[in-house]
Amino acid sequence: MPTCGFSNTSPTWCCSKAYSSVSRSIATTTRAILPMAPSDRSGWRQCLVLIVLLGAMLAQLAQAAAPVLGINAMWGSGDPEQLRERFKKAKSLGVTHVRIDWEWRLAEPQRGTYQWDKLDNLVRVASEEGIELLPIVHYAPTWALVDKTKAGDVFELAPSEDAYQDFGRFVSACIERYGPGGNAPQGLKPIGYWQIWNEPNVKQFWGPEPDADAFVAMMQVVNKETERLRDRVKIVHAGISRADIEYLWELWDNDKDYGRTFDILAVHPYVFDMKEGVREPDAMDKDESKPAAMGFIGSTDDPAFLGKVFNLQLFMNLKGAKDKPIWITEEGYVVADHKLGVTEAEQARRMVATLDYINQHLTQVPFGEGNQALPANVQRVYWFSLEDYPSPDGLGNFGLFRADGSERPAAEIFRHLKQ
Repeated sequence: MPTCGFSNTSPTWCCSKAYSSVSRSIATTTRAILPMAPSDRSGWRQCLVLIVLLGAMLAQLAQAAAPVLGINAMWGSGDPEQLRERFKKAKSLGVTHVRIDWEWRLAEPQRGTYQWDKLDNLVRVASEEGIELLPIVHYAPTWALVDKTKAGDVFELAPSEDAYQDFGRFVSACIERYGPGGNAPQGLKPIGYWQIWNEPNVKQFWGPEPDADAFVAMMQVVNKETERLRDRVKIVHAGISRADIEYLWELWDNDKDYGRTFDILAVHPYVFDMKEGVREPDAMDKDESKPAAMGFIGSTDDPAFLGKVFNLQLFMNLKGAKDKPIWITEEGYVVADHKLGVTEAEQARRMVATLDYINQHLTQVPFGEGNQALPANVQRVYWFSLEDYPSPDGLGNFGLFRADGSERPAAEIFRHLKQ
């Protein structure tokens, strides 16, 4: 039977279920959104367009399996009850797949000695709540940093070269403890997927400046330390900020067999640009502006287009890594009075349009026809994010839940997409 929509544990769900729930979903969504919509005519029009989009998405017949849909959550202080509350919020949306920080600095504040209590708490609460974690292993301890002074717009600094071995051993120790067949305390659900670092192609997460040579060197060490464990787990590459094909080229230029260091490529294809602002999910730059090489789409100078995820898949195909799937481990819209921000109604509308675009164009043949076209093999999408978070630049309001715990309109839409 043809399938459509997004799923929890299964990559598909039946269209018959979608059709039977369309009217109920639209009615509920209307009640949820319209009271919060702007009272002016344009605001009401936005909400009505959103409702039509939701109905259309639920009713479409997708010929390929839809990606599993998860969400990003913040750990906060690490308090077990706060974690439990966050996981319950995720479950209220129908989500059981949660991507979350897994901080090296918490487990190894002193070199060579592991303190597992906080990570044990995280995995224990997730296990009790039926949550499947995707840990992002990053945030080096102070002793491992190459530079202990960071600028205000840098979230984390790169580890020093002499700490790569320590990081590799830490990743290996985590898998041996929390992976399938591990030695973690009884009752903890094994973690089968491990993401190594976050957005190394931007200075915010590889400070003071991105360095592809250094990142390749670190990944080579991690690969060596975890190679014996790869039959038990899958390694997810650090999420590349935007569909940055040039950074991917740099990684492979440093190591022609770089693909051996990971099993799944991750990307964060936010569809906004610092100069151009927020774009529609199906937007694409014109080929005449520094056109990409034959077979690739768009130009070479602007990776902030969702469709360019296709280029990453094509690149891996050309490098002999065509069997490696792609996960979108961050995608979302910030609610803010800012060039990169949108209104709450727009956040909901764009979420529907973005997930629909991914489902229709990045899980099957997105461009071209016949046997010459190649698919972008997107298997999972982790929406960003569950809740708002404090941000010095005022751009932390990505949440489906506001900072006060109340739901945004997008939360109800998300919930119905998961049903």
